[in-house]
Amino acid sequence: MDRVRGGRQKYKRRAESVLTLHNKCAYLQPVANRNKVISHLLLTEPAPLAANQDDSTCDISLRTLLTLCDLLNRELLVLISWAKQIPGFSALSLVDQMSLLQSGWMEALLVGVAWRSQMSGDDLVFAGNLRLDEGRCRATGLADMYEAVRHLTSRYRAMNLSPEEAVTLKAVALANSDANPVDCPDSVQRFQDGLHEALLEYEASRREHHRAGRLLMSLPLLRQTAERSVQTLLRLHRQRHFPLHKLLLEMMDAKA
Repeated sequence: MDRVRGGRQKYKRRAESVLTLHNKCAYLQPVANRNKVISHLLLTEPAPLAANQDDSTCDISLRTLLTLCDLLNRELLVLISWAKQIPGFSALSLVDQMSLLQSGWMEALLVGVAWRSQMSGDDLVFAGNLRLDEGRCRATGLADMYEAVRHLTSRYRAMNLSPEEAVTLKAVALANSDANPVDCPDSVQRFQDGLHEALLEYEASRREHHRAGRLLMSLPLLRQTAERSVQTLLRLHRQRHFPLHKLLLEMMDAKA
């Protein structure tokens, strides 16, 4: 984590683009419908990243893989910085912080992909300038990942996920990762409980008491989707021998 802290870039946020999981209309909702934890998560949600289109090869499928993996690596760096702003995360030991990140990073990133893809038909929207349809995914070798993420997207679309739910689910996915063993179980439990209580309070304010349970029940599907995505990328890396950033490869190996 120290290596990441020293090497990552500092990303500036403009006041008008602090949210990536929703548009400005979310601010029109009454403040009473949000609690402090969720308000903080909304305000600290990182600005969106654009894909850097790879031009090192004429192979279109390889170019897609290189572009996607570069984007995931940069998003991972941002995620590590963002995690420290989740209420309670910085109170954990460094060992537990790293364990949760290693276990739940892909889940957290895929919440964003699924959210962005809800209104995109059959495309997966990894970034504003990186939308992959089924045909392109199959040609690239990403068919299994495509199928899994589309299923997750359909689940969230059917639930009509709100921006508040999306950012909270992203944090909960990181907190509820299957990291085991942990250094300080009581601290991790308090961290998890704080996020669960924030979600329950938010849903209670909307008089949708059962909705929090439905959202938490989507976590196993999210985890399965993350596992299939990591397995797909690692398989392609080994088959095609394309380069990966060291951090991304280490984090995928830790999840495999």
